[in-house]
Amino acid sequence: MKLYHGTQIQNIEQLMPFATRGNAISKPVICFTPNPCIALLYIWDRPYKWVTFSENENGKLIFTEHYENMLYDFYNMISGSIYECDGDSSDITPTHMKGVYTSEVPIPIKKETKIDNVYEEILKQESLGNIIVQRYGQLSVDDKKKIFKITVRAIHMQKLLIPSDYVPKQEQACFVQMHFPQAWEMASKMTKAEVEQMISEWRASLKN
Repeated sequence: MKLYHGTQIQNIEQLMPFATRGNAISKPVICFTPNPCIALLYIWDRPYKWVTFSENENGKLIFTEHYENMLYDFYNMISGSIYECDGDSSDITPTHMKGVYTSEVPIPIKKETKIDNVYEEILKQESLGNIIVQRYGQLSVDDKKKIFKITVRAIHMQKLLIPSDYVPKQEQACFVQMHFPQAWEMASKMTKAEVEQMISEWRASLKN
């Protein structure tokens, strides 16, 4: 089985475990995916994550913009590499998350594919039918309302309203304020009880 890892770092012979504050996996690991297009979407230069993608019933990757020109904003003029590794290595194990594999030790690289401009490569993969891009301007009113609700919840769950001396968190808060001012305003006006209810309802929905 082939597994892939996308990163801005190029010209390396092995992947090294690392830990990112705020990630779902807190210990130092290398993350892999069997889908090279997912690895492509993980090549960005921001110290925080605000990219949303999923797979449809046919396993096709879907990238959904949460604001106008988000795809261009996140990926244009970003370069990096997609590394192919041996997924049959005993050091690589599946996680509880679908399609996510990890290793806690360095993994040798079998092949490196350099990407000069991630945005242009995504458009290429879209034209080949490997990625479906749902652009914000083409979303329905209901879809935009869902994004608004998701954003409000994310502001609270990631504690962006609380001042932080952690620079990536500061940058993320500025990003959200800039691109989602109405969601930020609503989130800032919610009571503690409203926030707890919102998060509780969301968690309950995951069990259905």
